[in-house]
Amino acid sequence: MRRLTRVLTPLLFALLPSSCLLVGAGAAAGAGFLISREVTDDVHSAHVNDDVDHVWTTTQETLRILTDVGAETTVTQTPRVIHTEVGGASVEVTVQAYDLDRTLVKVRAEKYLQSDDVTADEVLDKILARLGE
Repeated sequence: MRRLTRVLTPLLFALLPSSCLLVGAGAAAGAGFLISREVTDDVHSAHVNDDVDHVWTTTQETLRILTDVGAETTVTQTPRVIHTEVGGASVEVTVQAYDLDRTLVKVRAEKYLQSDDVTADEVLDKILARLGE
């Protein structure tokens, strides 16, 4: 029976979609707040199990740290949107209430008139890391 489990476990993980794998990895790492994460039409997004006001405050703090020196930052409270520059890329971060104590964070980055997935992913990673602290 133990041998069968060793064979079936890797097969099970191979069949799971990547978003389910991320949820499992987040839970295993002790994050607990990350529900799902995806990339759609150059927008990196994450559903987090946290209050929208806390996520919004943490997002603003994180972007204050990441914003390029001398870059102009625009913050809109309704809807919750921040426009700034990170690593030479124009970055837009949107925070939306998804459900009670569930929030959607979206990050889009553009550099040289093209989508910059690396910067968008890094910004989202930093926001999620600060939320996990």
